[in-house]
Amino acid sequence: MNFQWYLTTQIRQSFGMSVEIATDTSLLEGVLIDLENNVIELQETLIGYEREARSVFIPLSSVNFIRTQLQL
Repeated sequence: MNFQWYLTTQIRQSFGMSVEIATDTSLLEGVLIDLENNVIELQETLIGYEREARSVFIPLSSVNFIRTQLQL
């Protein structure tokens, strides 16, 4: 089985879901938007005085794990 194919298939099935993505230097939380050219697009919500959303682009090679968050 081709692991790269399996991983990208799993990520594509998670579009629109809330996820945590860990890299060596950060833990990001947001909604999984897209996967193109081995780069993940995450819509991250910054909590502060005003809620702000931003797009974060993460190379697939930098990802340590992806965990979907349960919706209650």
